[in-house]
Amino acid sequence: MTHLRHEQPEILARAGGRKIKPMNRRTFYMLGLAAASMPLARLSFGQQHANETEVGYQIAAINDGLLTVQHGGMAQDGLAVDDDTLFQVASCSKTVTSLAVLTLVRDGHLALDAPVNQYLRRWQLPGLRGDTATVAELMSHTSGTSTHGFGGYGPSEDLPDLFEILDGRTPANSGAVRAGPRLFGQFRYSGGGTMVLQALIEEVTNEALSTYTSRAVLQPIGASSATFAITPQAAFAHGVLESGEPVEGGFRRHPESAAAGLWATASDLAKILQTILDSLHYKRRAILPFELVSRMITPVSQQSGLGLFVEPGRVIWHEGRNYGFDAIMAAELATGRVRAAVTNRNGAIERYAQGLRPL
Repeated sequence: MTHLRHEQPEILARAGGRKIKPMNRRTFYMLGLAAASMPLARLSFGQQHANETEVGYQIAAINDGLLTVQHGGMAQDGLAVDDDTLFQVASCSKTVTSLAVLTLVRDGHLALDAPVNQYLRRWQLPGLRGDTATVAELMSHTSGTSTHGFGGYGPSEDLPDLFEILDGRTPANSGAVRAGPRLFGQFRYSGGGTMVLQALIEEVTNEALSTYTSRAVLQPIGASSATFAITPQAAFAHGVLESGEPVEGGFRRHPESAAAGLWATASDLAKILQTILDSLHYKRRAILPFELVSRMITPVSQQSGLGLFVEPGRVIWHEGRNYGFDAIMAAELATGRVRAAVTNRNGAIERYAQGLRPL
């Protein structure tokens, strides 16, 4: 069995200086394989962690087209989690962003192998490879772009706009996004590159990312409750750090929408992967043609496809971690089984994974 060897560095929030570690990819990968192949009844988080009722969670499964959901714990003080409670799903946002890009390729507005600067007018990707970095390279983390991830913003902090984020200008708390040198298409995880994709989507559609993704991706796949709104209108969970400390204000705000800003349920995440399987099986309800999705799940470097990770012929998956929230989703290509889980406490999913299969 192959494992990803790269590890993400700690994310440091400028406000308060607290650190959280992104999920160990090996931990997630083992969970992804187990979750994709095991019956939902054996995935009972509540049964395994009955003394952790404060942890809110949802687990969703799709088998033979049938969606099944479990939930439990508390979303926030006085509010229990139900099937519709929204959680921050962090880097799982990147898969939705990539699906949105592919709808624009489908409709003839973009070419995957064209330089992204060809389409950008209000802002240009700078750096040694800025003029040659392609759309597909940004989606697969092989463009050499900087800025690994984003820590978000507390309730009293000013929010930067998209171009302040890209340029690393105040009030942004992250560095400027640039395309540096890369050897042999080497993988370099870059939330910054995904933010360039947000600029691309908004430039081509003349719509906000949240508006376009809702209309072109989330509503057609039946995940209309998922949203890139910074603060959802529907009921949502408050996050808790691994130490048990609540996240100030309940959650950190993410104007870095394309990379880390999606709010969704476990069911929404399962439907996101299901739409990929639908395309691979030429289903009528598929939103993308087989050829585009086939390329999406073809690894480019270090199991990185276009907006997700791939164990060739076996499992497609992505993970996410923001302050106080963990999310995972995985689908087994051979069987079509899909699993997704979200929690509002950092580290809960890792302990859950250890209960599924020894590491």
